[in-house]
Amino acid sequence: MPTNEKARFELLFIGNELLIGKTLNTNSQWLTRVITSLGGVCYRMTVVRDELDEISNAVKEILSRAPRFLIISGGLGPTYDDITLEGLSGAVDKPLVINETALAWVTEKYEELQKRGRITNTEMTPSRVKMAQLPLASKPLYNPVGTAPGVLLEQGKTKIICLPGVPQELEAIFEGSVKTEIVQEIGEYVFLESSFLVKGIGESTLAPLIDEVRARYAPYIYIKSHPRRDQPGVHVEFHLTTSHDVQCYGKGKEFLEEKIRGVQSELEAGVTKLGGETVHPQDAQANRKSRI
Repeated sequence: MPTNEKARFELLFIGNELLIGKTLNTNSQWLTRVITSLGGVCYRMTVVRDELDEISNAVKEILSRAPRFLIISGGLGPTYDDITLEGLSGAVDKPLVINETALAWVTEKYEELQKRGRITNTEMTPSRVKMAQLPLASKPLYNPVGTAPGVLLEQGKTKIICLPGVPQELEAIFEGSVKTEIVQEIGEYVFLESSFLVKGIGESTLAPLIDEVRARYAPYIYIKSHPRRDQPGVHVEFHLTTSHDVQCYGKGKEFLEEKIRGVQSELEAGVTKLGGETVHPQDAQANRKSRI
């Protein structure tokens, strides 16, 4: 698929809690969903432990593939095992230095916490200052929810973005600082989707129909079928989305809406001919979401 090279993403999640099954990685689902809606393509997700070598080696490996964006989640806090920036520093050979803007933000956060009665001491201890120590040439990203700032660092062809692992903080920094960065890089893109259920026909019977319709609407629409074991009898869900082929960028909403309507119409007609039943068909316009 000839993808827009500016839309290539890789994600790196850091934390022992993710690898022992204690914490569900909801950040991965949230990030992939919103990145996709903005026109990005997530090629890989990597999860590593809170260990310096693991973090540094993972970053180096990802940078060797030169994605346009690397988003790292977790390990930006004040504790001993929050070592993401130290691992990143080693990977890109840039020393950690106190960023004055980040330090001012962290100081301000603790002063706010004192005013709210959450803490009594606003002393900038080494643990607190640690959150303002960023790799040289980094840009801090304001955290409106928590204390630790996010980080933006360009390394070669890759924009590295570090975000806290706390979902509310990750989402707030992404919406406030990262989203604009991505849109400016990728350009205009429309993401559309539609779905419906089919009853009485299995995937193997539907496969030739999918191939036939897909060929007519390539490269604009991606067709995915999902067997639904949560439904009685034989059910298959069709999920239709605009693709991330470079030819889709800049085509506009009206053009792609026509394509996705055509795919759904032909699939539903084909299901009927095969003796199947479309169950709970959702109105294409109501079910479709678009983001630019």
